[in-house]
Amino acid sequence: MSGIGLSFGTMTADAAVSGASSGKVTGKAGKSAVDEFLAYMKKSLAERMADAWLAAHGLDREKLKAMKPADREAVLKQMAEELKQQLQQAAAEKTARRPEST
Repeated sequence: MSGIGLSFGTMTADAAVSGASSGKVTGKAGKSAVDEFLAYMKKSLAERMADAWLAAHGLDREKLKAMKPADREAVLKQMAEELKQQLQQAAAEKTARRPEST
């Protein structure tokens, strides 16, 4: 689904945040909370939206990559449609809240 500009390639957050960990609370794969936060903040808004959508549907990037191409394409199409609707709804709500100028 190239129309929405999402990429599901391998992300190497470890290289981007190397040295940022002080060994504090660890989560996934032994990363500290700081490492996870920094990796999250380095993602684009589209990547964060895609990850949130996948999580809400019980998926992640690894599960998506492991799918058959036809299934993956169907999931990506559904994601694109739902995210587009969410963006349109948010834009409509923003427009409705804007006070009219006189």
